[in-house]
Amino acid sequence: MAAKPPPCVIGVDVGGTNTDAVYLHNENVVAFHKTPTTPDIQSGVETAIDAIITKANIPWDHVDSVKIGTTQFVNAVLEQDSSKLDKVAVIRLCGPYSQGSPPFVGFPKTLRKLMEGYYGYVDGGYQVDGREIMPLDVQKLKDQAAIIKSKNIKSIVVIGIYSPSNPTQEKKARKILSDELGHGFDISCSSAIGRLGFLERENASILNASLRRFARHVIAGLSYAIQKLGSCKLYITLNDGTLSKASTAAQYPVRCFRSGPTNSARGAALLAKSLTTSEIDDREILVADIGGTTTDICALLKTGYPRQSAAFVKIAGVRTNFTIPDVLSIALGGGSIIRAGDQISVGPDSLGARLAIESLAYGGSIMTANDLVHASNTSLVPQEIRISGLAEISRALEEAIDIVKTKQGDAKLILVGGGSIIIGDKISGVGDIIRPKYLEVANAVGAAVRAVLSQLSTVIPTEDRTIMQEVEDAKVVAIERCIAAGGDRETVEIVEVDIIPVSYTMNGAADIFVRVVGELVNNKDAPPDSPEDLLEGEIFFKENLFPASGNISKVEEATLEATNGISYDVALRTDLNTYRPRIEGDLWYLSELDIQFLSDGTGVLGVGSCGEPYPTFLALREIVRNGEDLTIRRQDTLPNDAVVLVCGFMGAPSVYTERLPGLNEITNAMRAVMEHTKLSNFDACIPNEIGGLNAFEALLAAHRFKKSALDTDCVARAYPMIYHTVRCLNGVSVTPAALANGAGPAQIFTVSDMYEAEEQMRHASVTLGSLGGVCVNPVSGVEAKTLPPNSFSHAWSIGRSIAIARSLKQDPITSLLEEQNGILLFTGKIISVTRDVTKGFTRGNVTLASFSEKDATELYVEFENENLSAVLKNGDEKKVLAVCPDLIQFLDIANGAPLGVTDYKYGLRVSVIALRSPPQWLTEKGLQMGGPRAFGIDMDYAGVSTVNYRPPKSVWELFGESSM
Repeated sequence: MAAKPPPCVIGVDVGGTNTDAVYLHNENVVAFHKTPTTPDIQSGVETAIDAIITKANIPWDHVDSVKIGTTQFVNAVLEQDSSKLDKVAVIRLCGPYSQGSPPFVGFPKTLRKLMEGYYGYVDGGYQVDGREIMPLDVQKLKDQAAIIKSKNIKSIVVIGIYSPSNPTQEKKARKILSDELGHGFDISCSSAIGRLGFLERENASILNASLRRFARHVIAGLSYAIQKLGSCKLYITLNDGTLSKASTAAQYPVRCFRSGPTNSARGAALLAKSLTTSEIDDREILVADIGGTTTDICALLKTGYPRQSAAFVKIAGVRTNFTIPDVLSIALGGGSIIRAGDQISVGPDSLGARLAIESLAYGGSIMTANDLVHASNTSLVPQEIRISGLAEISRALEEAIDIVKTKQGDAKLILVGGGSIIIGDKISGVGDIIRPKYLEVANAVGAAVRAVLSQLSTVIPTEDRTIMQEVEDAKVVAIERCIAAGGDRETVEIVEVDIIPVSYTMNGAADIFVRVVGELVNNKDAPPDSPEDLLEGEIFFKENLFPASGNISKVEEATLEATNGISYDVALRTDLNTYRPRIEGDLWYLSELDIQFLSDGTGVLGVGSCGEPYPTFLALREIVRNGEDLTIRRQDTLPNDAVVLVCGFMGAPSVYTERLPGLNEITNAMRAVMEHTKLSNFDACIPNEIGGLNAFEALLAAHRFKKSALDTDCVARAYPMIYHTVRCLNGVSVTPAALANGAGPAQIFTVSDMYEAEEQMRHASVTLGSLGGVCVNPVSGVEAKTLPPNSFSHAWSIGRSIAIARSLKQDPITSLLEEQNGILLFTGKIISVTRDVTKGFTRGNVTLASFSEKDATELYVEFENENLSAVLKNGDEKKVLAVCPDLIQFLDIANGAPLGVTDYKYGLRVSVIALRSPPQWLTEKGLQMGGPRAFGIDMDYAGVSTVNYRPPKSVWELFGESSM
């Protein structure tokens, strides 16, 4: 049997300035061409392909496939072009859940106005263990279809709770809606768009649905552009380094948003393959793509794909969770403007496309980075400026490389892009610099060598099987999906497996993610996607593809980013130093800014657990934006006969991000306790713990009862067990307590033993889907004044310190430590993470390595939902730096955002800090309950600071009338 001939492929990358094309035969570059990008994209692609065919001297029908990368879809969102974005209707399959954070509330105002069409709630969805929350309500779904049809909304998103684990209900709902609505409606399932994380997946699905009509026209235009090539197939490059059929890309344009940097990385990997594939050399391989305005730097995995970002992604201010490459972009390129003064500066502004007109080397008057290399006349660029400018360029690149590197020692660096001429031959932290042939069109090469991808994201219980058995099953499913998408079975490989145990569940549940890639099957017999099929009956107008405005590269850089945290979104027009909270008597009226401060502050006090309170953050922000009052009451003036309810959620924080809270879980639990204790009224709410999401849930519960939260909590930090409270230290019972899921009657618990209460309530929370609203034994006014002082004020001060430092471009971690008398334990990169679930708790450890190649020390941190101990290791030597009950917290080194144990990923750059424990936990009883030996760690407590603990001040002390 004759061997199959190697495929002949054209790769095209459409950039903001140029459209690059290459012709590849058997992965060898035969011809390449650069041409200016045209406003309609299609014409520029046609010109590039015509030139390639001529240069390669091949027949038009000799090309097997054309693979194209384009930024048209993300540009339409960034431009907020109403002619390209459609109104969207969202149908949630959610039962009693998620109403607390409706669709579109996290969108910027302008984009929300453009995209928000309608939303409705229908019974359905799944629990974390796979059980149905409720069966799909078919009649209600039909009623929603009638409403959508009456509003003439053509783009629809169906999203179900835990649909990435089981998309059955979503697919059934899509079929019912399609039958009811008829032809001409776009209906998307969220499970095809994003991973677990309900709001982020929904947001990505909304963006995708809004773009689908425009995407069909863009891809139809590209299909018209390759019609001369006969039966040639069209493929579109994706964010993660793979590609999809044209028809699939037209359905899922959001998957193409960030494919440009990945094209460059994949192209660099191929062009430098012979110089980087050594089994003995285990040095890290980096790619730097240097263009006219920016430099994109990423690390290559051994598979030749860029490392993927672990953080969520914001597109034009909208938070999403689809996969993008972990790329660091800096304002450095061939067109970067050079300014000479007391100190040489390079950029951040650039001539961009005007380089060949306005720069010195082309007879213009503006000095650029390119001129430092090209301008031969020393009167134009004096030697001292040339030397200083190139040194500054090297410094900027070296700093960026240090951020991207995850291994100690010198890395290999592959330089690509037309601007790479500005980089010298010596870079600190880099051993070998590789400048491959065809480096100027590496992005088009990367488009040409793309493979097919499939991925599987699911949460499974492992009561009857091991996690590894479930992982093996997930791999098989992912491989079959890749083959079904056009991948060659013989070349399929697994490139990523991620397993994260789900905390606080009793059934061993784990979040499993598998990515599989395979080379494209060269099936010449299969017909290509025709433009007419792609358009689905719509009429094509090339004019519809023109952008609303000119160059948006600066906008894109500013609005497409991967990140953690909330409060760094604080509006720059607010002077944070002079901002004062609104205090009237004993009430503190929260503003949107106060809520942002509280988010980071409660995250720090969460010491690794509890999760980011994003859904409830949005709910609270919406309350304030609607002009309603959200208040916190002063603690020390509370009347002695007051009654305070203690509330929050009990269960798995990771479930909270997928099964969003409804309106009744916590309020039902509170009503049940009131009924059991014969309380007709109460005066305020407090969270069981100030750390993480429960602080926000107490604020929301208080608002729903038209009450205030009280400026205290029961722990002064976060701890895993329900009995880990100052109240239990003082002999106060956890019960009577109630647990509710918002869908049925609350369960009452009356057992007096605190350990038995924890066990009973933990098991009950699992039966409720591993998350339930909880309310414990009410607090009297007298007791409330003995609880940890000023807990919300403390969290607010921490968040404010971080936000002020960010706004001043200062190190937020240094500012936080100075204000809180904290200690910096270690700064470095995570090099290993292990996790295991035991009795519902995620127990594990994380190891960090120093950034400095001369420093061999490592930090070893143990955690059980919360961080427990931090030990410095240097060879065989060990030194305990911090241990609970002192507060050990990981902070994102870039912006000071607090991280939870589920955020810990290989390569993440963090600072680990410690804050002094409140004195209640340093007593003999406190250490017995919350010290190291309570968690099986055989070490004595030693405080992190010799400075005496300083109780937090309230906002009334800091900003009340007496402080004026």
